[in-house]
Amino acid sequence: MKILTSLFLVFTVGCIYGQTFLDSTINSSTKRIFFSDPNAFVFGSYGEAHYNQDMVNGSYQNGNMDLHRLIMFMGYKFNNKLQFFSEIEFEHVKEVYVEQAFLNYSFNSFFNVKGGIILIPVGYVNEFHEPTLFNGVERPNVDKYVIPTTWREMGLGLHGILKRANLKYQLYLVNGMMGYNGTAKINSGGIRSSRQKGAEASFSSPSLTGKLTYYGLNGLRLGVSGFFGNTVSTMYDGLDRMDAAAVTMADSSVLGIGMVCANLQYNIGDFQFTGIANVTSLSNTKEYNEFTGSNAAEQIMGYYGELAYKWSLKAGAEYPKLIPFVRYENYDTHFDVGRDITKDYGKNKRITTAGLGLQITPGTIVKIDYQYYEKGKEELVGSGEPGFIYDKSMVNVGFGYWF
Repeated sequence: MKILTSLFLVFTVGCIYGQTFLDSTINSSTKRIFFSDPNAFVFGSYGEAHYNQDMVNGSYQNGNMDLHRLIMFMGYKFNNKLQFFSEIEFEHVKEVYVEQAFLNYSFNSFFNVKGGIILIPVGYVNEFHEPTLFNGVERPNVDKYVIPTTWREMGLGLHGILKRANLKYQLYLVNGMMGYNGTAKINSGGIRSSRQKGAEASFSSPSLTGKLTYYGLNGLRLGVSGFFGNTVSTMYDGLDRMDAAAVTMADSSVLGIGMVCANLQYNIGDFQFTGIANVTSLSNTKEYNEFTGSNAAEQIMGYYGELAYKWSLKAGAEYPKLIPFVRYENYDTHFDVGRDITKDYGKNKRITTAGLGLQITPGTIVKIDYQYYEKGKEELVGSGEPGFIYDKSMVNVGFGYWF
């Protein structure tokens, strides 16, 4: 089995962040709960609206205008130890989701307990996804189709800071992803459709997820994270344990998932480099594909690198500022398929994005970018690598806010 191993160097947040660095949404309204007095109710919001215009050779394409998401944040500080956090998301105007809803009990900076609907701490954007915290109108494709953002499940676990080592840790047990509920939820497009999102989530055995973040060098933040467990199958509901044939069939509807991810951000002067590398391995794919008729890969991979420059427009003031950036992504949800199914080279995508952000204040930003998409066509003879052809281009315009 192919193994892609990538470690990047990342992040510093000075110890001044202290307790607020414990939570995954420190850059939004969450930090106000830690700083507020006991019995305090905190409200906040973030959102973004987008215009997306496909440009495909030889055909007209209608653009798409969308209030992509509007999030209402609400939290309550019962006392200095116990807090409640929630995010209610209105997506595409008509869809409503609970993105986060958990209780957090702080024994001290080292040992804290969190339980409820929590963000899976893999990568960077899945945890820090307010529109002022990432470049580009849309979130990176690797974060959407490989990780897959926004990924949240029901769970319980520990998090804290190891101050002497300059490390933040997170470790949670969460419900597994849905692999089969009458139809296959994992296919050549990856695992995105298998998220349960805490909505009447089926549970058979817990999955383990965790992350270590190093913040001990100025300007550098490094995260290594993972997710491990078996998918859930509704075929086990009411199944007679003594029926060996039925148990074997049910076992064929389950996949093992092992995901490893490294993320970094490095700030040097006004320049910022961001990098992500992710590998997801799936086991039992032969039996799963034969039983469900799916074409899930044995391995999924994705990575990107991004360079941005933050240019203050007013002397002596941080805002407003222009943020030009360029990002290169490569991901493949059919990276390694074994011998039992035919590889779909078109699932290998390369995207080059160049754009500009105008951050007017810390909580408001206007964005524009151009994206050039390529997709895999066929394996080049003797190279082991696919060729690529033009897929499409896109122009995106948007604005975002948070407070």
